[in-house]
Amino acid sequence: MRRPPTRPARRHRLAIGLGAALAGLALGGPVTPAVNPRSPAAADELFVIDCLLPGQIRQLGQRTTYLSPRRPVRTSARDCQIRGGEYVAWDRADLRSSLAVWLPAAKAGEVEAMTVVGEMFEKGLGVPADHAAAAQWYRKAADLGALRAQVNLGHLYEQGLGVPRDPAEALRWYRRAAGLPDVIELDAGAPIVRAAPAEPVEQAEALRREMAGLQRETEMLREAVGRARLELDAAQAALEQAQAEQQALRAAADAASGAAAAELDRRAAEGEQRVRTISESLRQREVELARHQADRTRLLGELEGLQQTSAAQAQRIAELEHQLAPAPAPPADLPVAGPALAIIEPQLLATRGITVVAASAGAVEGGRRIVGRVTAPAGLLHLAVNDAPVEPNDSGVFTAQVAGSAGDTPVTIVAVDRRGQRAAVEFVLRGITPATAGPATASPATEPAAQPWAGIDFGRYHALVIGNNDYRHLPDLKSAVNDAREVAALLEKRYGFAVTVLQDADRYTILAALNKLRERLTAEDNLLIYYAGHGELDEVNSRGHWLPVDAEPGSTANWIPTTAITDILNILKAKQVLLVVDSCYAGALTRSSMARLATGATDAERLHWLRAVSQKRSRTVLTSGGLEPVLDAGGGEHSVFARALLEVLRSNAEVLDGQGLHREVAARVSYAAGNVGFDQVPEYAPVRYAGHEAGEFFLVPRL
Repeated sequence: MRRPPTRPARRHRLAIGLGAALAGLALGGPVTPAVNPRSPAAADELFVIDCLLPGQIRQLGQRTTYLSPRRPVRTSARDCQIRGGEYVAWDRADLRSSLAVWLPAAKAGEVEAMTVVGEMFEKGLGVPADHAAAAQWYRKAADLGALRAQVNLGHLYEQGLGVPRDPAEALRWYRRAAGLPDVIELDAGAPIVRAAPAEPVEQAEALRREMAGLQRETEMLREAVGRARLELDAAQAALEQAQAEQQALRAAADAASGAAAAELDRRAAEGEQRVRTISESLRQREVELARHQADRTRLLGELEGLQQTSAAQAQRIAELEHQLAPAPAPPADLPVAGPALAIIEPQLLATRGITVVAASAGAVEGGRRIVGRVTAPAGLLHLAVNDAPVEPNDSGVFTAQVAGSAGDTPVTIVAVDRRGQRAAVEFVLRGITPATAGPATASPATEPAAQPWAGIDFGRYHALVIGNNDYRHLPDLKSAVNDAREVAALLEKRYGFAVTVLQDADRYTILAALNKLRERLTAEDNLLIYYAGHGELDEVNSRGHWLPVDAEPGSTANWIPTTAITDILNILKAKQVLLVVDSCYAGALTRSSMARLATGATDAERLHWLRAVSQKRSRTVLTSGGLEPVLDAGGGEHSVFARALLEVLRSNAEVLDGQGLHREVAARVSYAAGNVGFDQVPEYAPVRYAGHEAGEFFLVPRL
């Protein structure tokens, strides 16, 4: 669970794709410890279910009233009870019960119901996923203007699920959902310059070897069953022969008479002895036959089990081969996101002028180290610092040494991808005189330009910040609560969020808080949820869980599954939701492309993009790593991820979108984790099945 004290401890957390819990307090309330006044059964009533509300009594004319059909909605079980609705109180994850609620409305032409039915077929709850059926329902809803269905259909085309893999068609649907036909390009979902990891290949090979072994064992079992069948037939033949001999001897004894009586008596005695011998032999053979029959039954059962296992392994291999199948080369004219640069050292203020960084005296004499990270979805062709080629590592992190001087030293970093797209960062290292010597700082060369986004209504901002350190049945964490407090303070003071902080929250508190958000937030609100705490992955169904402070190892009674939190986010009315999760992420999140501003866009195009995308619904997640444990320490008083997040939020001076936040944070985390021999790369993507459309989350600083 945690690393030895000599190295930074791992925070074994799991991002369930949703952020965690709000206190049962008003938004903006102070830090308070969580309590658990309710039972686990009461917490179950806060989960989202498919509810059939009673029909409405409608008036037609002056004399006629009628009852309308029942209406499907997604809401909490408690709300469904209050409104007199009907839902399946047990086995809620069964596809058939949920499908029965939504399918009639979808067939009647309700757009929302069509999208929900498509998601049910894509998830494959209780049955194998049917991506072809999902694509059909998504297309029906997408043609009627459903943004969520358009994004989901684009994802299917991008991944080749149920439809031919077609990046151009995927981009067309993403653009249609965003409402921006020209300034959106495809983020190819490969933000690091290294090749895809080899784990699926190795897993497929291991499965092939295991299946080959199962097939060999199956053949051996078939041979054993054949031998048992032959022995059974031989024993049955011997039994029939002995019975015939016994009957013949008895008939001969009955036919004896007169002078041959003594001889017959002798022969009869011999016959009886022989019958007894044969009977004993038959008894032994019958016992042996029964044993062979039992062995045969057992072997047939094992054979059937091995055949089922072999079929499951073959299906898994087919799935892995589908994942590993190379995507067709995208057309040359397909817009793919260009390279992006993030500078880790020195820290730069995000301004529209050329940034000036004051170097220390020691740095001027010995030169200044430049550290950054490059991402290139189309593949990196060239990276240079002041025209000197630089080679990044597998995570895209690079370092370079710039010679110092007493005067100003301009620094230009250029990245070019394999499509010829270019990204550049320019800043100036200012020489130090004795009068100005001091720590390195960054300042703009000119006064910041007027805020071009001032006329955009981004809406109100709320934050739910959760940190769990003190676990009752699991190892405690070190920095989660401190991380949460610092993030909350920064969001409130610099970005104007109404913040609620929860520390050491249990299951009921988390679910009740999310339910309160569902009731309070409107379409004019944006929500950021920050979670730091333990998590767990259920390896049986690959479903992630958040572990509140009352969670117990080995028992899921107080765990919160990914699907439950995703469903809650789906019914939130908030326009845009960003989950920032300092944890491992597993299960519910599926990587897919997002609408991204085209490389080299003008200020006018960026402003137009901000206006359009800020009004779209979004559900995205930024996680501190992938499916592996992440560092709980290593950033001083904070985790490596939290420290990087705080640095980026403090230095930002412009409207920062979620992808830009990820780019800057990922650069710092990859570099810091690599310094302690740990591989950790933050990830950013839409939350699947949470209602993401084509929006993006924006952080707007107070300047």
